[in-house]
Amino acid sequence: MTEQAKARPLSGIKVIELSTFVAAPACGRLMSDLGAEVIKIESFSGDAWRNYGRNMNIPTTDEENPVFDIVNSGKKSVVLNLKKRGGMDIMLKLLAGADVFLTNTRAKSLRRLGLDYETLHVRFPKLVYATLTGFGDYGPEVDSPGFDNVAFWGKSGFLVDASIETECSYPVLAPTGVGDTVTGSALFGGVCAALLKRNRTNVGEYVTVSLYGSAIWHMGSMILRTQSRYGDKFPKKRLTSNPLVCPYKCNDGEWLMLSILEHDRYFSTLCKIVGLDELVEDPRFKDVETMLQNRSLLIKGLEEKFKSKSADEWKKILIDNNIVCEKLPHFADIENSEQAKANNFIEEFQFANGGSCAMPRPAIQYSDTVMPQTSRGPLLSENTAEVLENELGLSKKEIAELVSDGSVTVR
Repeated sequence: MTEQAKARPLSGIKVIELSTFVAAPACGRLMSDLGAEVIKIESFSGDAWRNYGRNMNIPTTDEENPVFDIVNSGKKSVVLNLKKRGGMDIMLKLLAGADVFLTNTRAKSLRRLGLDYETLHVRFPKLVYATLTGFGDYGPEVDSPGFDNVAFWGKSGFLVDASIETECSYPVLAPTGVGDTVTGSALFGGVCAALLKRNRTNVGEYVTVSLYGSAIWHMGSMILRTQSRYGDKFPKKRLTSNPLVCPYKCNDGEWLMLSILEHDRYFSTLCKIVGLDELVEDPRFKDVETMLQNRSLLIKGLEEKFKSKSADEWKKILIDNNIVCEKLPHFADIENSEQAKANNFIEEFQFANGGSCAMPRPAIQYSDTVMPQTSRGPLLSENTAEVLENELGLSKKEIAELVSDGSVTVR
């Protein structure tokens, strides 16, 4: 371990990760970045996320697989057959020396394998047991499978209610992996808190976050405002938006997002900037309440004015007058964002085949801890022999026997 790695907050922590796809692996990636040793346990066929990039026109080869790398950087891959006694024995030996067991395997499968919390807590009382589920630990959907497009975006109401209501409107397309990463990041915080508590009590505990529960928390303001007590309605129509917190199309076809949260302070400034001086003293817009009653008139007026300049021109004018706004970029613009580069939110990532991409990074940063650059995710079973030999003390002969009986694979 390098001196930089030793100085990271989670140095000395060992995580056994039995997980697939994005949400739980995102938690493991954050722990790895902060110095933990993360051993990813995979089946013989490997994490299905290794091959998902092809759905996005991204390579999934050993030489280039950024969709897998982004949530598996810095980990070790060990392939075990948990249905074989030899494979399960290895798993239990790894857990005996671990601080955290991280999984998104469904509860009924964990119980069948004897890897449920109740069983492992008796055997390894200091182990922090971290799970990420689709819908939570109780209720009629407790055993239902759930990816983020359904359990986070769909079931929270976002996909239907975030659309703009028209005669032929469609639900919004779920952003790939966003709910997973948000939820995995929340679990990361829970795991770190559980480790702090264990340091005081010398006892590990169960910590869990679900995609559905995470969505409800993060969509909290919308869920509150639409309750019968308050009566707000979604989906919104364009002309029922708040005119001061709304996107406007400019003459270059790009959109500018206004974010004016203080009507009394900035309304008159906005009107003078865009050439609607007559509205400053108009009683229909004198305060937030009357403005919202006449919002459609203001939106239509602002739409016409914003058509006169480009989004970049309007952004400079408004920012110079202390009005918060942003030209709405496209996903494809982020790789060249000077702001993202300056803060190391993206980095140039080199592939084994000589190519490179702009790799998004976890946003957490420290004053004294140097965070590692993204490294490629482990190749399937890349570290099986190393872990069995160096961490568990198995001989090459013993490893060969495990390979022969189908308990493990080595690369």
